[in-house]
Amino acid sequence: MIRWRATASLAGALLGVAAAGAATTLTVRRRHRHTELARAGEEVPLGSLRGEARTVVAEDGVLIHAEVDEPATDAGPQSPTLVFVHGWALSLDCWHYQRAAFAQTHRVVVYDHRSHGRSGASAPEQCTVAQLGVDLAAVVEQVVPTGPIVLIGHSMGGMTVMSFAQQFPDRFRERVVAVALVGTSAGDLARLVPGRRTLLTRVSPTVGALVGRVPRAVDVGRRLTGGFGYEATRRFGFGEHPLPAHVAFVDTMITQSPASVFLDFWPLFTTLDMYDVVTAFEGLPTAIIVGTNDAVTPVRHSHRIAELLPEAELVVCVGAGHLVMLEQHGRVNQAIADIIEAGS
Repeated sequence: MIRWRATASLAGALLGVAAAGAATTLTVRRRHRHTELARAGEEVPLGSLRGEARTVVAEDGVLIHAEVDEPATDAGPQSPTLVFVHGWALSLDCWHYQRAAFAQTHRVVVYDHRSHGRSGASAPEQCTVAQLGVDLAAVVEQVVPTGPIVLIGHSMGGMTVMSFAQQFPDRFRERVVAVALVGTSAGDLARLVPGRRTLLTRVSPTVGALVGRVPRAVDVGRRLTGGFGYEATRRFGFGEHPLPAHVAFVDTMITQSPASVFLDFWPLFTTLDMYDVVTAFEGLPTAIIVGTNDAVTPVRHSHRIAELLPEAELVVCVGAGHLVMLEQHGRVNQAIADIIEAGS
């Protein structure tokens, strides 16, 4: 009996050591992965990542430019494809750090919205959140026809994800296994200037009509005068201590956007109300990511979405601005990695 107890005690001790060792190994691996996610893309020039170019034909014939990054190793049929959807006046290049972090292990799809980046120009009446949702459906159908999907949307891209969920609920539930909403909103954006709803909704179309008569002259003037302006980009796009390279990178993207991008898409934000759509994400691993210094879609907008999705993970990045996926890319990458794992 004594010998049996001694043997059992030794076996228990060995199992305990093995479990502790396994836990330590797992912790080390997670820390290593976290470091990889935080540093991914930092040694690569901003905007230099390129994937296999694909042309998606939108419902109305507009040609949507997409790029596909295939993983270095076969991820398997159950590994989700990550589809990144950028924001207003940006391009697919804004996902630089996220592409660098996940393209080695997952199939990554990025694309330019209509009238943005390398995509074709859109008729003004088609520059709506509903049309953007239809465009995302076309990207999914033509570039990711099978398998699970993780959708990651920033700003207007987050609204696009909501629109997709609203218009294609069956496809959304069948295919999407996780969602990340980055620096976005579901409505009330006209209240960014308190008491100025009339100014925003009535004056801007008037200005748009005037500028629309000479769009090429406006574009030339913007480029000659430095576009949107480095200081304006820093103030409205970033937080407390942005890297000058990040500000210059984003300012270049904004400068390269035609004047029509600003004029045609503006009404989308003044009338947006999609809070009733947010509940479509219930039951899905969801990350709501926002910077405390976001001047475009303030943190209260993410808090309101989080109130409607109590099971979602609210990731508040202290000091970051609207371009949080650049400023605090390590934190954003980790949040995305967490929902991928939870949705697998």
